[in-house]
Amino acid sequence: MTILPSVQGPRGLHQAIGRYGHPREWQCAYRVSGDELDYWRLVVAKRSAEVVLVLSRPGGVVLHTKAFYPAGAYRLLTGGVRPEEDLALAVQREAQEETGLNVTIDGFLGIIHHRFAHGEDVALLTSYVFSVHGPAGPLRSLDEEERITAYREVPVEALPEVARHLRALPPDWADWGRFRAVAHCLVYQALGAPRMADAGP
Repeated sequence: MTILPSVQGPRGLHQAIGRYGHPREWQCAYRVSGDELDYWRLVVAKRSAEVVLVLSRPGGVVLHTKAFYPAGAYRLLTGGVRPEEDLALAVQREAQEETGLNVTIDGFLGIIHHRFAHGEDVALLTSYVFSVHGPAGPLRSLDEEERITAYREVPVEALPEVARHLRALPPDWADWGRFRAVAHCLVYQALGAPRMADAGP
């Protein structure tokens, strides 16, 4: 279903909708431990919104992994939206920082509202998902603090399997893996692949 955002969102949100298309909108809830909720509160204190980048290349969409991730854990590119930053500019900035490319936005695929809860306590984070493309050439992170160690290109049809792998990460990474899996499912649906039973939020 395509609906308008249920919250005001970051600067430039409605302009992005007008220019790049109406995104689908998902609500996702996670029950987490108290320690895990403290982690998400720290994340949200730094950024209450992020962009998810679906970068198309000849071999498919780009995934990445980092030095501290579990072995074999690859996912879509993401980055935080700075306070008062325009949403489309955040997409372009994060793409350059994480890949070294100046990208062009193709479409606004989705908005995912994440709600992490422990008892009555909650933390909220929103992901804005965009499809982009850039020039040919090698990918390289311009931000050493990201600790990106490798990139991989996979066809859209492989994204449900990527999501399944993220959901099956070791216990210390389980909540993070469930959270990160959702965007891959949304992208799989948004880009027109046949719906699978486990491809929803």
